[in-house]
Amino acid sequence: MDDDNDGIPDTEEGGPDSDNDGIPDSQDNDDDGDGIPDTEDADNMDLIDSDNDGVPDHMDRDDDDDGIYDEYDDDDDGDGIPDDEDIEGNYSLSRRRL
Repeated sequence: MDDDNDGIPDTEEGGPDSDNDGIPDSQDNDDDGDGIPDTEDADNMDLIDSDNDGVPDHMDRDDDDDGIYDEYDDDDDGDGIPDDEDIEGNYSLSRRRL
């Protein structure tokens, strides 16, 4: 079998290499070669566990462990700023009119 179709059998190259960088996916921190580590990549959301409770975010009903189920939580990242006013990172933007 040759999962990445590079002509080298997986048994010789150590498994699939999705981005053809010579590092098997099982050892590669960035399987798709987009510069974003797999643990932070949206393509690998099943690996992210924001609250470190052992349940990946996509399966966790309360992924920030604030005691509020995600479907009712208006502060997904638990930073105290409602999502409709929050910008990714440590910045916020209020959409309220003054």
